[in-house]
Amino acid sequence: MRRWFLLIVVLVTITGAFAQTRPMQKSQQSGKKQSIMVDTLDHKLDFSRYLIEMHGFIPWPSIISEPAVGNFGLAMALVFISPKESEKAKANYSFPDITGVAGMWTLNNSWGVAAFRQGAFPKLQMRYRVALGYAPLNVEFYRTFNRPLAGEQTKSFLFNLKSLFTIVEGSENIWKNKVFAGLNYTFATTQINYDLNIDNDTLQRIIEYFHLDTLFEKKEIRSNIGYVGLFAEWDSRNSIFTPDKGIRFRATSSFARNWLGSDNDYQQLDIYTNIFFRPFKPWVCGFMAEWNMMSDDAPFYVLPYLTMRGLPAAQYQGQQVLQFETEQRFDFLTRWSVVGFVGTGRTYSTNKYLKDDNWYWAGGAGFRYLIARLFRLRMGVDIARGPDQFAYYIVFGHYWDR
Repeated sequence: MRRWFLLIVVLVTITGAFAQTRPMQKSQQSGKKQSIMVDTLDHKLDFSRYLIEMHGFIPWPSIISEPAVGNFGLAMALVFISPKESEKAKANYSFPDITGVAGMWTLNNSWGVAAFRQGAFPKLQMRYRVALGYAPLNVEFYRTFNRPLAGEQTKSFLFNLKSLFTIVEGSENIWKNKVFAGLNYTFATTQINYDLNIDNDTLQRIIEYFHLDTLFEKKEIRSNIGYVGLFAEWDSRNSIFTPDKGIRFRATSSFARNWLGSDNDYQQLDIYTNIFFRPFKPWVCGFMAEWNMMSDDAPFYVLPYLTMRGLPAAQYQGQQVLQFETEQRFDFLTRWSVVGFVGTGRTYSTNKYLKDDNWYWAGGAGFRYLIARLFRLRMGVDIARGPDQFAYYIVFGHYWDR
């Protein structure tokens, strides 16, 4: 009960920070001034006009409940959304420019800062994304092993990863603003630290499990990754934020090479799809499927893992990951919705310390508020349950957004 109370207080406080009003033209019917934070259609709290006319920021608060980084933390992103001039006459805005800065901190002293930009060049039929960030994280990674007397056990190992990263992506419109093809480049330099004040047996296991032979010689390791990805994407969703209908499918093939700045040569393939449709008006059905594959020589900290709500990050990690999830949303009022979701996934690995034949399930429920009607942007809270624990999430747009 106290947890819900704190979440409500945070949301109310953030909403109060937006209570800026601007004198508008007098209503011809009532002669009263209209708040820029009130929708002219239903007279409810709405950020659409604020974003269009005032070019304002939306604060996106988030409570971090991730076990891999300490179970509790706070994050805040200031997101600036600006529609294109040519779009302002339309009923909704499907791909506005988005600029933002973000920061986070958790109880195990993980923190990070980042800046990002997404936009388009309509005359060139191009979209782009750019991000830059720095994050010193204390992250738990898990490995499974067999002991003669105790049998199979899973043990966590806490690493300190200090990463400076940049991501650049550009894509070209191939067909009707629905089919895109493009390139992206990612570079990250990471300093890996582990507490060496441990017994020799544990150190030997870490070296074996994570392929970190240089721990014999150094207390820290510098690891660089640099890779280029070629992708194709179909996107017919009616909103990039909280879609009601449409399909998004994306396939990306990437390779890391020394001449791209990477210490290791490896390949990866990522395929995912989101499908949304309405059986009838208040009900929105959503389905997600995702498959990730990475070759043997990839560093341990970039291997894919199950990302469904309710599952700890990096716990279910493997060389291949397959996962499915469905989310059902019911718009019982124009502004308010309830959601329910459930998913399952598993990993595949040839590495004996990552091998896991189990399917893992997670699910939960939450609510949404239509905070910017013209953008079809909803925001809310989800509570999820996985195999071992509960977790909660503040969702901006849709959890599947990336």
